[in-house]
Order: sequence, then structure tokens, then C-alpha cells
Amino acid sequence: MRPQTRALVACCALLPLASACATVAEQRVEAGLAEAGVPLGIATCMADIWAEELSISQIRRISRFADAVRDRDSRLTVGRLITHVREWNDPEAMAVVTGSAARCAFE
Repeated sequence: MRPQTRALVACCALLPLASACATVAEQRVEAGLAEAGVPLGIATCMADIWAEELSISQIRRISRFADAVRDRDSRLTVGRLITHVREWNDPEAMAVVTGSAARCAFE
């Protein structure tokens, strides 16, 4: 088997694993947002987008913030989340969070 063919076969074998990881990340994001107080429909919609467009480290930062809000017996609102992400000075995260919030609010 040629090296290129072997590499292609290896990549194809890993695709289901990558898909499973994305699904797990999406489920965790959805659960974290919903537990922190974001309405379930919006949390589900945003999690789908975030799992595709944000890095694991960006998602973890949001998760830590959501956990802190929940630990203070407070409710996470989309506006509060956007304000928090704006403070990071991360244009990519800001674009994804605000874009998903707008898109999901109207679905």
C-alpha cells in the first residue's frame, strides 16, 4: 500500500472518533449552559454552533465562567455571557458567542 493511501485510510478511520468527540463536547456545552440558567432551546442551539466553531480552550473558559455563576446561585444570561467574553479580547470567541446568541434567539 502506498504511503498516501495508508494516510488516507488512517484519517478515515479517525473520522468517527472526531465526530464522537464533537458530540460529547456539544452535549457538555448544552448541559452546562442549561444548568447555569440559559433556556434549553437556546443552550442546545448555541452548543451546536460552539462545538463546531470554538476551540476546546475557549469552551473551557466559558464553562468555568458558567460554573462560577451557578456556584454563586446566580443565573447566566446571554447578555452576561457576552459581556464576559468581550473582556477576553478574543475576537473569534466574541464573534461566535454573539453570532450564535443572535441566531439562536430567533430560531
